[in-house]
Parts: sequence; C-alpha cells; structure tokens
Amino acid sequence: MRRTALAAALFLLAACTGSPTATPTTSTSRTATVTPAATASPAPPVATVCTSQIPAGDQLALVVLAKGSPVVVRDITDIAHPITRCTFAGGAYYRFVDATHVSYIVSDTSGRSALYVVDLSNSSNRLVRSWSNQGSLYWVYAFSPDGNTLTYLSSNGDKVAWHLLSASGDVTLSDLGSIPGRDADPNNDDAMVGFSADGKYVAIEQTFSHTASAPGIVRLSDHKLVYSRTDGTMATWASTGATLYYRTTSGVLSWDATVGSRILVPQGFRWIHPWTSADGLRIAYVDADSNGYHYPGYVQTADGQAIRVSTRPRIGAAFLTPTLMWYAEEAICSGANAVCGLGEPKLTGKTYIYDVVARTESVSIITAFFDSWPHSV
Repeated sequence: MRRTALAAALFLLAACTGSPTATPTTSTSRTATVTPAATASPAPPVATVCTSQIPAGDQLALVVLAKGSPVVVRDITDIAHPITRCTFAGGAYYRFVDATHVSYIVSDTSGRSALYVVDLSNSSNRLVRSWSNQGSLYWVYAFSPDGNTLTYLSSNGDKVAWHLLSASGDVTLSDLGSIPGRDADPNNDDAMVGFSADGKYVAIEQTFSHTASAPGIVRLSDHKLVYSRTDGTMATWASTGATLYYRTTSGVLSWDATVGSRILVPQGFRWIHPWTSADGLRIAYVDADSNGYHYPGYVQTADGQAIRVSTRPRIGAAFLTPTLMWYAEEAICSGANAVCGLGEPKLTGKTYIYDVVARTESVSIITAFFDSWPHSV
C-alpha cells in the first residue's frame, strides 16, 4: 500500500528532520494528555527548543519553513511579522493538543515507534504509547478537545484495530480486519479518526480494510455505534458542536445527532482532504480534474457553496487561520522545464497563502503544514 495516499504523506514526511542542540527530557507528571500505556524501551523523544513563551490566545501553526529544515511552532498572530517560538529535532505527524502541548510520532532505526506529547512551557516530553510493529495506518491518531483521551489505529501485521485510550484504560472500539495489498488512490482513499468538537462523539473513516468504515461514529458515553456506512471518504469534523462532513457518490454529506445525515454539496462534487476553519464557517479542500491536477477552494458551511480560489494547480489546502488558507503549487507536465513523471503531479517548491476576505494570493515561506491552533474559536 502506498502511504502517500494520505494527506500527511503528501507533504509532511519530508519535513521531519532537524538538529537543535538540546537534550530531550521525559516527564512522568500529568499534563493535558492521557495516561501512557505500559511499554518497555520505547523509541526516544526528540529535542525541543523554545526560545520564547507563547502568549495566551495567540494564533499558532506547526510548519516547516524550508525544505529539509525542522518543524517549528510559528506564531502567526501578526501574519506580517510571524515569530518562531519552538523548534523540533525530528519526529513526524505533529498535532496541537492545546496551545502549549504538541503531539508527534517518532521512530528509530530498530523499528520502534512512539507517540509523545511535549510541553512547550518546559520542553519536557511525555510518553503516551509505543509499539514495535508499524504495519498499516499507524500514523492515524487524534486527541479529544480536552486532551484527556486519545483515539488511534493500531496494526499487527496487516490487521488494523481502532482504539480509545484514556486514564480508564485502552478500549478496542472495532477490529477493522486486514489491509489488502494494493495501490492506493490518493484522490479517493483516506483514513482519519477524530473527536467531535463538543467531545461527545468519536469517528473513524477509512477506505483501506476489508471492513471499511466510511464513516463510523461512536458515542463516547456508552461506546455505542450511532451511525455507519461503507461508501464515504474524506471526512472531517466541524470545529464546533458535533457535525461530521464526508464525501460520497451523492456529494458531500453532513451528520449530526439531531437530524442525522443530509446533503451539504450536491452530487458531482468530490473534495479531497477537507480542513475545517476554526470559526466553522468554511472547509478548505482540493479537487482533481481529469488530468490529475488539483485545485484549491473552500465550502461555505452555511449554504454548501463551493468556491474555487485558484485556476492554477495547487494541493494541500488547509486553514492557517479562519480566513487564511495555505497550499502548495503543482507542476504543469508540459514544456522543457516540466518536473513530471510517473504518479501524481510533482510540486514546484512554491507555496501560497490565500486570503478569503481580500480574495488575494501571496507567496508563502511555509513549505509544509501540519496543524494550526486554535482548533475552534
């Protein structure tokens, strides 16, 4: 299976090295995250260097600023004068747990992997879970809004299971079966887990196993499956309440506990890797044309209107802030200087920020994007 089928693998894996001269520390004290699972000899955490404290309420982004450079916490409260607050020496699959805690996965040469949370106020790392068999979809995880519960996918060989880990223990929500050996379609295959913004539900959406969950929604109070289907993909939770958006052949649908499932964008619209804005008003996406090129846009959640923001190929669209979208440029496969070949369109190395209010596109120095904070406003 090609791991490049997931959004993370499109941009993020190449941006996970660096060498700040600090020694990583591991904390056993309670932070904003779950109690760590029992483990022996986990892969060690990465070093984190923070040069300044993060003011309360600031707008943050986990990004890379140059190819081959480390992941950093970038304070973009004043987008014209951003500040690098922290730098990480390695790791991958970075997420904000809250404004001062960041999670990441690290692997070593012996095949061990671990999920850590680092406290940015003192650069101490806390182990959440570790494993030795990377297998399939091991990088799919998410924390609850309060940071006290983790949902993740584990793998044993080609068999995958969906978990819920908290101070109460590790619960298997579903055995997903095996992942067949096949090439993945990055425009249609996807895997995600995540919590509703109100913390009442957890969802899975994956198209890889024989028992596809596309999506499945579980109520956290009793672990009851409240909604499921097998024909969806490319799901994301709303940034407020408990509304899940996902794509089917009928268009983009939404689900909530009150009205159930209904159509947001009609049949024919095929978004790829949607990303909800923190204010809940828009969902960034890319869609693909018949030649495989991708174009960025956003859907207005109030009326389902899909607005394309560029006529040039762009990929990886996500919201840095409620009104600023980031994306990367794809190369056109024609002409003497084309950077193309087999597989997906290649990147040119240029990236952009689009202002949905001013309707302007500007060049960005961000070369890869992981996450932004706050997740809701």
